[in-house]
Amino acid sequence: MRVDIVTPSKRLVDGMEVDNVVVPSKSGELQILEGHRTLLTLLTTGIVKLERGSDLRQFAISQGTLEVRNGQLVILAETAEEAKEIDLERAKKAQKKSEDELQNVLSEDHFRKYQHKLRRAIIRQSIVR
Repeated sequence: MRVDIVTPSKRLVDGMEVDNVVVPSKSGELQILEGHRTLLTLLTTGIVKLERGSDLRQFAISQGTLEVRNGQLVILAETAEEAKEIDLERAKKAQKKSEDELQNVLSEDHFRKYQHKLRRAIIRQSIVR
């Protein structure tokens, strides 16, 4: 299977051949193997895993979509970072800031915004370790 991972600002993966893909869908973790049927689904903030043999690449993404068609997977994400590119200190600071903001919630929108940022910061840290 071939995979592309694209954000509004960059293309992180371009036609990478993989054996297995795991994505964080809105209904839970979803595994895609060769021969998967056509699919269009929403993704949530989480970890995308791309496997080829014993090689594993992991990406922290913020919500997006996944399209599977004819052996081609396209992940369109709001944001995405590969594990090896994540700045752990920056992720820790983002987590702290989000936790602080959640202590002073003024509205439901404010709460959702910082809850999302907190989850993203925690996920980014989890794939670096």
